[in-house]
Amino acid sequence: MSDAHQALEVHMKAEQSSRSTRSPVIDEVRTYLWLEELAAQTGIPTNTLRSWRSQGTGGPRSFTIGRRVAYDLADVRSWLEGERDHSGR
Repeated sequence: MSDAHQALEVHMKAEQSSRSTRSPVIDEVRTYLWLEELAAQTGIPTNTLRSWRSQGTGGPRSFTIGRRVAYDLADVRSWLEGERDHSGR
């Protein structure tokens, strides 16, 4: 067996082991979006979201998990409803 195959096998075993120790509630119900996911779903560029976050000038409220920026789905929905109400259309 090649080194690449052995490394892949070790990785797959580790992934299976970590899946068995995770809480099924946490795995199945995620109540936030990563910055990149919000950008993809809204069409707002990631740089714009980052700029709004750093300047505190717009966008939904955000928080960090480790080093990653996340957005609570309830905050995103609320912000989108506010944007819709302000657009006047």
